[in-house]
Amino acid sequence: MTESDLFETLARTIPGIVWVSDAYGRTEFNNAQWRQFTGMSLEDSRGHGWLGAIHPADAAAFRAHLPLSPMHETVQAEIRVRRHDGVYHRHLLNVRHVGEGKWVGCAIDAHGWLSAELRDNTQASVLELVSAGAELNEVLRHLCLAAEQQIPGATCTILPVDLKSECFLPGIGPGMPQDVLAALHQLKVGPGVGSCGTAAYYRRNVISRDIAVDPLWDDWRGLFMPHGFRACWSIPVFASDGGVMACFGFYFAEPRSPTQDEDQELGRLRGLASLAIERARILEALRESEEHYRHTVEQNPLIPWTADPDGKILSVSSRWMEATGISKADALGAGWLKAIHPEDVASTNEAWQLAVATGVPLDTSYRLRMKDGQYRWSRGRASPRRNQNGEILRWYGTVEDVHEHHLANERLRRQAYQDELTSLPNRRHFIEELRRSLDVAEQPIGLMVIDIDDFKTVNDRFGHLTGDAVLRLFGRQLQRQMAPGEFVARLAGDEFAIICSQVSDEQALMDRARAMEAVLDAGMKANLKSRSCRPSIGCTIGRAGEEPDEVFKRADLALYAAKTSGKGTVRLFDNTIQSAASRRSAEMDLARTALKEGWIEAYYQPVVSLKTRMPRGFEALLRIRHPEQGVLSPHAVLAALDDPRLSDAVGIRMAQLVLKDMARWEADGIQHGQVSINLATENLVGHAFFDTLAFRIDERNIPPELIKLEITERVLLDDQEARVRTTLTRLQQRGISISLDDFGTGYASLVHLQTMPVDEIKIDRSFVSGLGTPSNGGEIVRAMIGLAEAMGMTTVAEGIEDSREALMLASLGCEYGQGFLFGRPMPAAAVPAYLQSVAATEIAAAN
Repeated sequence: MTESDLFETLARTIPGIVWVSDAYGRTEFNNAQWRQFTGMSLEDSRGHGWLGAIHPADAAAFRAHLPLSPMHETVQAEIRVRRHDGVYHRHLLNVRHVGEGKWVGCAIDAHGWLSAELRDNTQASVLELVSAGAELNEVLRHLCLAAEQQIPGATCTILPVDLKSECFLPGIGPGMPQDVLAALHQLKVGPGVGSCGTAAYYRRNVISRDIAVDPLWDDWRGLFMPHGFRACWSIPVFASDGGVMACFGFYFAEPRSPTQDEDQELGRLRGLASLAIERARILEALRESEEHYRHTVEQNPLIPWTADPDGKILSVSSRWMEATGISKADALGAGWLKAIHPEDVASTNEAWQLAVATGVPLDTSYRLRMKDGQYRWSRGRASPRRNQNGEILRWYGTVEDVHEHHLANERLRRQAYQDELTSLPNRRHFIEELRRSLDVAEQPIGLMVIDIDDFKTVNDRFGHLTGDAVLRLFGRQLQRQMAPGEFVARLAGDEFAIICSQVSDEQALMDRARAMEAVLDAGMKANLKSRSCRPSIGCTIGRAGEEPDEVFKRADLALYAAKTSGKGTVRLFDNTIQSAASRRSAEMDLARTALKEGWIEAYYQPVVSLKTRMPRGFEALLRIRHPEQGVLSPHAVLAALDDPRLSDAVGIRMAQLVLKDMARWEADGIQHGQVSINLATENLVGHAFFDTLAFRIDERNIPPELIKLEITERVLLDDQEARVRTTLTRLQQRGISISLDDFGTGYASLVHLQTMPVDEIKIDRSFVSGLGTPSNGGEIVRAMIGLAEAMGMTTVAEGIEDSREALMLASLGCEYGQGFLFGRPMPAAAVPAYLQSVAATEIAAAN
């Protein structure tokens, strides 16, 4: 393969955007994925035209790097690319210098997982900012910046609403011109007052797709459009009492409406803004209250008190009795401790005695019993007054009611560390607890990672609301089974984890895990809608000083082994699991190297007529021509064939190689017949395989009827069935036939055979082996052939190794066969000689 062919192959194979440019960013090549993603023609993309599909901020940042310097051979960055529907998707960019003033760039769409990661980090950072007591304007500014990251292309503003005057207060918008924000100050909300005023008035979302024609903007477009804004989405933010306390505005440089994903994101941002703004206002009110008391009564506390140097209370305000019902006389000395919640007495007294002993000011919180019997959180603070020698003369202190403040902080803490669906600790809390457990462990700790097998079927069959109910049920069952020293958390989806700090060894951990699995399995079976689900558990032992990621990785590998060895099982991490993981990794690495270095090769096995014994064509089989190990079978890269991206890339490469071989045979006048190519699910779900196949067929002028694509029953059962059916139909419409491989070994139903565009079934070798012997009378094969005949399909039997099997298959009506009896897989170069020998044999037989 020439360098040009290799580059072209890579440009079409890589699941992303590829281009070639000079040091000034002027492109001379863009691959087909660029056109499919952006909708921009290759001609319009040349030169600097491609920057028109890049987010303006990212395009400006890229121009700032120009000209690209060969001294920095690689440029890596994150960039937002506008999809053909106007939505910006975040891509990971890698631009590399390849010599002669040329640079090759590649951008991979990472929008989905980057957005999910950003969303989690955004919520945590905003809540932490509020918990730290940041001012409201700082919280609003942070919310705007976070929203602009979540919805690329948006310029965000937040306009607080004065609940009394129903006017907008000074707005926050880091990317909005100040003259625009100033014009909105003191504007009264109402119908027709732009999108934000209308949204706040009617208490609903208002989407102005194009402010140039929207009547709501008749009085306002002259202010906004000169700044390049063409669309506005306004989202009211509600307080806990249902009132509108702010309006979230999202402005865009082009007319557009939110996609379904963006609409969901708007709802999440509204909820986060509601929580953060209300909490920030509470904290501001508390700060204002503190400032008020400090300036008006010289820090005179709500309940002032004094104590002697030994810590005995000398005096207390009359407000003490008003609040607690305990007289001033009874509170003196240590009598005040009678009003402290029993669970807080020890810690409070300890903090007070430490302050007395060291002279360090006191600042502690505790629950104080009110005269009505209820407890409220209070904050006790005190500082000493000293003489000239530094000796403490007296302590002066205050008791402050911080009940609402404390409860609000607790709610925020739960938001940051608690799973919303199950109320269990979330992944963040789990990681911190695992790290803490490993740091303080004096003996081994156990870790169980639990996954619900077949949970997806619950969602598919009963809907996500039922799926959520099953997850809550599972979480409650885990909580009920918790033993002392155990910590349970929900990690994500249907994955949970338990930290066991009181297991003595691996056997104790396995005993505990098996007992847990049995109870959980019984609980799931007791529910009608979850009875098909079973828990699988992966276990490992962690020791002091280990990193949490390493311990979790071992448990996760054990869980993978449990799920692959049989659902509803428990596995302990051991060397065999490590070896299996290493083997999978090696197989994946070999596949990547084979794709990169061009080691993939197509071998061909004849498919013959069982009636005439003449070849109908060939099946193309994957081989790896390793430079040191020789020709390797597909088993050497088996794990890669289960990986979506690698299996797609391998399928595309095989199609390219087969079509190249067929074109060469056609040019040499060799009548090779129909050639079959095996497909993975990902080949049928994405667009790359279809586009590559169609392009190569047209480019090499190969008749489509000479191509057959083989799929397995696993493809028919994939959750992308609708997309698979669409792709197969498009292929069939081009004249390409479809064969169902390994028929009878999977779980495809007759419905699939009726609905999927399949022309042929291939009988698996497990049904052919030993045909005609007492152990295999051929009843199943006869039924398969009859089914195919009834549905107008041809049949091919695989794995035929002796004449007895071939004769019996022919007698049963099977039309074609393949196997070692007719020929072993051979390289493309051996095909012409094989066909010549077959032809010579036929001529000799005829004479």
